[in-house]
Amino acid sequence: MKKQIAIIAEHHKESVVSATFEAVSFALELSNLTEAKPVIIVLGKSIKEMAENLSKKTGLDVVGIEGGPLEFYNAEQYKFTLKYYLESIDPEYICMTHTAMGLDLAPGLATRLDASCITAVEGIKSQDGKISFLRSMFGGKLRAEIMPKLKKSVITILPGAWKAQELDPMENGHVDIKAAPSSISTSRTITVKEAEEETLNLDDAEVIVAAGRGIGNEENLHLVKDLAKIFNKSAIGASKAVCDLGWLGYKHQIGMTGRTVSPRLYIACGISGSSQHISGMKDSQIVVSINIDPNAAIFNVSHYCIVEDLATFIPVLLEEFRNFVGTT
Repeated sequence: MKKQIAIIAEHHKESVVSATFEAVSFALELSNLTEAKPVIIVLGKSIKEMAENLSKKTGLDVVGIEGGPLEFYNAEQYKFTLKYYLESIDPEYICMTHTAMGLDLAPGLATRLDASCITAVEGIKSQDGKISFLRSMFGGKLRAEIMPKLKKSVITILPGAWKAQELDPMENGHVDIKAAPSSISTSRTITVKEAEEETLNLDDAEVIVAAGRGIGNEENLHLVKDLAKIFNKSAIGASKAVCDLGWLGYKHQIGMTGRTVSPRLYIACGISGSSQHISGMKDSQIVVSINIDPNAAIFNVSHYCIVEDLATFIPVLLEEFRNFVGTT
């Protein structure tokens, strides 16, 4: 039997999230190196239409596993169901998105399958017939090459590391809908409630000014907001740390567990540049970073690097801007 690569699809409101197609791109690259066959697995309550659309868009075989308890993501239900099915097809690699779901699902699934677990993968390397995976470490300061030692590997794919390709397949893959195995579960997700939408729309902003923990304290947010005000069509972004501290709501978060943005101008204020944040903004056309640390990882993806305390630099910049506007 030919080796397989299983892709675990992530979906929300009956739509497959775009990062799943990035995982497909990863799997196709891995397939070229290993000759393993990719297959997509989607779990849910009524997923026939979704499975057929995945097959049409990718040309890959799709297995849909249906069951009432799978209507919403639940780690316990997903791990039980996936273990039951994956043991029957014995894939060499199981890949999924490095999102909140993937981070929750991958380690426990790897334990149940006696598999290696490699997270936030952003590259593949093949040498002498051996496959290894690349990922950033220590806030992007180091890049690790990891070679799995076990027969199976569960891998999460860093959003943005692979492009979601328009495949335009010559023919559809095969779609197989299966009933989920019965289980005795101690938990079940009843519903999912989203945070209320705010007037801020990061997706439409041409300029994003983003705050990191390096701004010092919540009171210094006014500097970031004042800087954003001088631009038309601007919005305020934030690192995960700032949102975790409660300085800004999670609707502002940019990164692998937040929004992925590509504005014309991205100004990073006090952001160190962890791989999770960079994955959400690295496609910005111009990146300007202000950080007191000359070795900050954010400078590796920046076009303009300003090594200065933002509490000193931003007021001077705003004053120069006002003087310039006053003379025109």
